[in-house]
Amino acid sequence: MTNATDLVLSHVAKNLPANGEKFTDEDVTPTLHEAGLEYLKGYNGQFAYLLDLKTRNPNRLSVGQVRGILNCIKAEITRKANVKADVEVIGITVADGRYALDIDGKLRFFRVNTPTKGKWEGFTFLKEVFGGGGLGKPREDAIRNRDIRNSVLKAISEDSQALARYGQELGICGNCGLPLTDEESRAIGIGPVCRKNLGM
Repeated sequence: MTNATDLVLSHVAKNLPANGEKFTDEDVTPTLHEAGLEYLKGYNGQFAYLLDLKTRNPNRLSVGQVRGILNCIKAEITRKANVKADVEVIGITVADGRYALDIDGKLRFFRVNTPTKGKWEGFTFLKEVFGGGGLGKPREDAIRNRDIRNSVLKAISEDSQALARYGQELGICGNCGLPLTDEESRAIGIGPVCRKNLGM
């Protein structure tokens, strides 16, 4: 993201409507109008609304269209704040993969996904896996409660064997999720290609 875009985000952040409300037409001051147009000019994301507006003459955009741009900026600011809060609350980094943890005497299975592109970039998603290996695809249920999610991620970060244990228990690579087809890989819990990629 360009410095100009960061400045726009900072300016709009200082002028957000109270109580988390969306921008209304009355909120679109001349300064915010210019900020919205500047953001649109530098926008290179995938949101269809903004991409459509970018093809139009900026001098002919209505107040309502600029209000829409400002609400997109507000969503971007909120997303960045949530990513920052995630990082600050968790305080740890867990690599993408599949993990098995003993929680209260019960072996449970999880998948971690941290997108590096798109609107979810920087978020860490945690899903509990049910059903294991075999021909049927396992069911994955998202863990949305932040405290539970952070507790599980912390436990994963402190258990160096959690990734391998997933593969050993289910016969599926703890890193990529593909079936483990040889005895050595099943014993280790991680396939040969992933072992090489992980520097093992």
